[in-house]
Amino acid sequence: MVLCSIGCIAALSYYENSRTAQENATLQIDGAARTAAAMLSLETSSPFQPEFDNSARPVAYILKDGNVSSQLGSSAMLTELIKAIGFSNQGAVNLFKWSEATQSFDRFATTFTKPDGSPAASFSIEAGHPAYADLTAGRPYEGKVPVRNTQHLAYLVPVLTADRDLAGAVAVDVGRADALQADRERLQGKILAAALLILAGAVLIGGLLLRFELRPLRRLAKTAEELASGKQPDTIPFCDRGDEIGDLAHGLEKVMDLHDKLQKLAYTDPVTTAGNRTRYFADLSKILREAKSGKYCASLLHLDFNGFAKINDTFGQQAGNRVLLQAYARLAGIFGPRAKIARISGDDFCVLLPFDGEGTVAEDKALQTIEELSAPFHLENTEIRIEPCIGIALLPQDAEDVETAHRVAGLALRAAKEAGEPCYRFFTAPLNERVQTEMLTETLLRAALKTRQLSLHYQPQLNPTDGRLIGLEALIRWRSETRGFIPPGEFIPIAEKTGLILDVGHFVLEEACKQAAKWIQAGFEFGHISVNVSPIQFRQQSFARTVREILASYGLAPQILCLEVTENVFVDTSEKMVLDVLSELQEIGVQLSLDDFGSGYSSLIYLHRLPFQELKIDRVFLSDACSDPQKEHLFQAIAGLGRSLGLRVIAEGAETAQEFALCSAHRCDGIQGYFCSPPVPAHDIPARLNAFHQSFDLPRVTKPRASRPGKRRA
Repeated sequence: MVLCSIGCIAALSYYENSRTAQENATLQIDGAARTAAAMLSLETSSPFQPEFDNSARPVAYILKDGNVSSQLGSSAMLTELIKAIGFSNQGAVNLFKWSEATQSFDRFATTFTKPDGSPAASFSIEAGHPAYADLTAGRPYEGKVPVRNTQHLAYLVPVLTADRDLAGAVAVDVGRADALQADRERLQGKILAAALLILAGAVLIGGLLLRFELRPLRRLAKTAEELASGKQPDTIPFCDRGDEIGDLAHGLEKVMDLHDKLQKLAYTDPVTTAGNRTRYFADLSKILREAKSGKYCASLLHLDFNGFAKINDTFGQQAGNRVLLQAYARLAGIFGPRAKIARISGDDFCVLLPFDGEGTVAEDKALQTIEELSAPFHLENTEIRIEPCIGIALLPQDAEDVETAHRVAGLALRAAKEAGEPCYRFFTAPLNERVQTEMLTETLLRAALKTRQLSLHYQPQLNPTDGRLIGLEALIRWRSETRGFIPPGEFIPIAEKTGLILDVGHFVLEEACKQAAKWIQAGFEFGHISVNVSPIQFRQQSFARTVREILASYGLAPQILCLEVTENVFVDTSEKMVLDVLSELQEIGVQLSLDDFGSGYSSLIYLHRLPFQELKIDRVFLSDACSDPQKEHLFQAIAGLGRSLGLRVIAEGAETAQEFALCSAHRCDGIQGYFCSPPVPAHDIPARLNAFHQSFDLPRVTKPRASRPGKRRA
């Protein structure tokens, strides 16, 4: 019985010691790998960008700059960086560069030195090396590697280019495997010695000693398991002991400290000390799980600051960071310790409010947030203001998974931002439906541009005295193969949001010029063709060059084309930029028209300073002017203003004979509207004009003679 007891004691001791040593080695390697990744990513001049797996371990380093030769080579920065990593991990660090010629990883930087302190000899990882197969396949390797005729525990991570091509490797090790084995054997020897003493004494004393010796190991092993699973124990036991158990406890304590530092790096925003994007999604996932289980409900608030980009542009990024820090301090004071606040990007903050399923607290806090964040931020001698907008989603009513919750809160935020002022909006089902409709429209519009489902209709502009055609406005029309006719008011705003307006605008400009060339060749006199220009299209640096090239490609005189811009072009655009573009277009020789005058950002000084040749009066001033004397006086004043500045005055939206007569009475140069003709395809223009002329006993319009279209010049 005694021999059996001693045998069991010895076997159990060997097992527990081996398992604890193995777990400790795994934790050391894991800590070294994470530390290296953290230091490489935090160093701004580092060429490496780590990629992590689901447990936040580095699995690859991506070169920020695609030039492998310049990035992977000896440099003072890399030398100091690997020294710092080696000092932190108490182990060696090696950097390798992949050689296509030799199919090997050649070391170009290391913390190894010879015994005399001179640089270590060159070394390459070649076929047959334990890590070679994993590295060449783009996978990390963890385990033993040969170093100077000894075995070391190491973690090697491949270095890849942005195109996922193999570029090199980063290797960190935590010491000699045989040394760790020796420590384990030394501890096992002591355990065996204790077992022999127990045998010499008595079975009872042996049992008591066995229990006494194994209890610390079991507790330390359990602590190591908690650390490995991501849990954070309050303290590490047995650190006050002076034996191997104490050494092992101190080792685990260092691992726990390193784990704390990595947690802060991984989950804290460095600018504001709020949670970062990773922390936010982890908190959101936890709250959703508990909310779906019925434990409680919650609200998600997504905040964004209108005008924040101008702070960085005007005062610099440091000033922007100080505003973000002050904004977070105000948010923390508003929402209190129960809320989970995170900065997920730029000026975007997300706040999670547990126990608020009805949204009442969220609404109150949103109002308070708008009030307090709208107050000025003080930076030295400068006051800075931002405009907070907030989207609110209720959990789990509005979403039951992380992705959907974040998306619907973002949709509510977008609705708030569209209001154009600081406000908040709750997510509603119509918001989701609208976004889905917009996405579908965007997809169909992209297809329509490729399959040429878009077409142009033209609306005449007539001289009010003789009915002569003085111009045509080109208006885009879309008849979808699946949805039928889609009005411009539905798809143009979506095109402007998505940037497709550039393709749409180019299509309109080219098609209008193509049709103008056909009319000229057919002998049809039409005056000029007017084309609407989006503010987004207008702000493109290449816009004037594009106009010049299209005119040249169809052999058109520049004055045939009239470009119409609305007053919105002045919003968020400097007067100098507008003047530069208009002057460049004027040099080309095209006509310039200020469209929808009076309906937007009107400034009379622009009519004087900017080189417009035409003023189009918005229909809002003509509507009801026949029955409202004050409105008629306003219309008359605008028409007179245009004439006094030497501009051609066009009245838009004449729908009745009385409105046509009023425009004529106030000496408008041209009238456009459904009374003259609705927008029609190009081939219907002569018939429409003849019908109008007949009704007013005016000369008939000569139908364009049949001719072959001219060839487009390259």
